[in-house]
Amino acid sequence: MAVDTVIKNGKIVSPSSITSKGIAINKGKIVVITDAADLPQAKRTIDAQGNFILPGIIDVHIHTGLYLPLDEEIKDTYAAAFSGITTIGNYVGMRLSAQRDSYKLVFDKWRGIWERNSLADVFFHGNIISDTNIKEITINARRYGITSFKFMMINKGTEFIKKGLYPIDDGVVWLGFKEISSLGYPARAVVHCENREIIDRIEPLLKATGRQDTAVWAEAHPGFCETLDAEKAISLARLTGAPLYIVHIASADTVDVVARAKAEGVDVVGETCPHYLTLTQFAPLGPLGKVNPPLRDEASQERLWQGIREGTISCLGSDHCSTTKELKKDMWQPIQGMPGLDVLLPVMLSEGVNKGRITLEKLVEVCCYNNARTFGIYPKKGVIQVGSDADLVIVDLEKRVKLSAASSHYTFADYTPYEGWEVKGWPVLTMLRGNILVKDGKLLAKPGLGKYLPRSTNSG
Repeated sequence: MAVDTVIKNGKIVSPSSITSKGIAINKGKIVVITDAADLPQAKRTIDAQGNFILPGIIDVHIHTGLYLPLDEEIKDTYAAAFSGITTIGNYVGMRLSAQRDSYKLVFDKWRGIWERNSLADVFFHGNIISDTNIKEITINARRYGITSFKFMMINKGTEFIKKGLYPIDDGVVWLGFKEISSLGYPARAVVHCENREIIDRIEPLLKATGRQDTAVWAEAHPGFCETLDAEKAISLARLTGAPLYIVHIASADTVDVVARAKAEGVDVVGETCPHYLTLTQFAPLGPLGKVNPPLRDEASQERLWQGIREGTISCLGSDHCSTTKELKKDMWQPIQGMPGLDVLLPVMLSEGVNKGRITLEKLVEVCCYNNARTFGIYPKKGVIQVGSDADLVIVDLEKRVKLSAASSHYTFADYTPYEGWEVKGWPVLTMLRGNILVKDGKLLAKPGLGKYLPRSTNSG
C-alpha cells in the first residue's frame, strides 16, 4: 500500500549530522527514513532538489492577544508558515488577554481561536499576574497541559502598583517557583529579567530629553539591569529547585551568569532572539526598534553567538509582537516589541549559517531540538525520525531574498526592522503533519490546520 508522501533528493539535518536520505510520510507521521531506492510507493512525491530538510521550526516565544484582540491578531501568525515555523509557543494571559481569575473561564476560548484559525500547532505559556494564577499552577498543568509559567520581573515599582496592577516582586517569584518545582519535567519557570527599581530612576531623566533614537531606550534600560535580575532568578531557582528559563537574553554579562550557573548544576536554559544577534541599539529604527530588553552593542552580539556555539544559549524564539508604525510613533509610549515570525529562519540562515557563525546542525539544535525537549513536546516535534510528526521545512541555502514590509505576510504588522536587507538562505517548502503549508512562496493550506499541544508532567 502506498504512503501519502515521499521526499527524495534531500539532505536531512539533525543536531549531530547531515545525511542524504529520503523520507516517507503517512497519516501525518514520518514512517520511513531510508535511501531513495528503498522508499515505498507514494501518492505524492516531492523532489527536494539537493536542498536541506530541517525539522519544522519551533518558535517558542511569540505574543498574540497583547495589543490586539487574540481572535484578530491570530491572522498575523500565518506569516510563520512562510518562515518554516510549524509550532508556536504563545504567551497567554498578558495585556489584552490578561486573566487574573481561573483559566477555566478562558482556556476553551483561547484553544478554540487557535485551532479554528492557525496554520501552526501551538502550546501555551501561562503568565503570572495574580495570586489565583499561582494557586492554580498545578491545576493549569494537569487540566490544560500548560507547564511553563512566566514571571515578568520588570512589572513592579511604585507606578505599576498605583495602576492597580499585580507586582511581580521577590515574594511572588519565590512562591511561584515553589509551586513549579513540585510538578516535574517539563514544568519550567520563565522569567523576563530587568530590574525595575533602577530603570525607574533612569528612564524619567532620559524621557525629559525628548530623544527618539533607538539607543536612548538602551540607555534607559542598561544591560546590568537584566543581569541583576537574572542572578536573582537563578538564586531563587537554586533555592526552590524550580527549573528556570530566561527569555530573550540581550546582554553579554547575562550570558556569563547563565554559563556559571549551568556549570554549578543549576537547571537553567537561556534563550535569545534573532534581533539581539543581528541588530544593535545604533540601528536607525527610532521607536520601531524599541524592545524589552533593548537592543545592545556588537560586543553583546558576539557573546550571544558564542553562547549559542558553546551551549549556554540553548533556545531561540522570535518574541514576535504585531506592533505597527502607528502604535510605535513615540519612544516613551508603553508599547514595545517587533514583528519577527516571518524572518526568524531566514535571518538565522543568512547571518548565522551562511556567515559561518553557526553550523546548520547548530541551527536545528537551537530552533528545533532543544525547543522541543525544553518544553515537553519531543519527540513528537523537533526532530526528523520515525514516529515523529511530519513537520518539515526544505531550505535552499543559496537563495537570496530582499526583505521588506511590502512583501511580508502579516495582516496588521506593517514594518520590519530588516527593511532592505538581502538574506541568503530561504525556506522553499513548509510542511505541518504531512500537509504542505507553503511551497515556493505560495500558501497552499487553509487556516484551521493547527492543533493545540497539551503537555503533561512527571507528577501527572
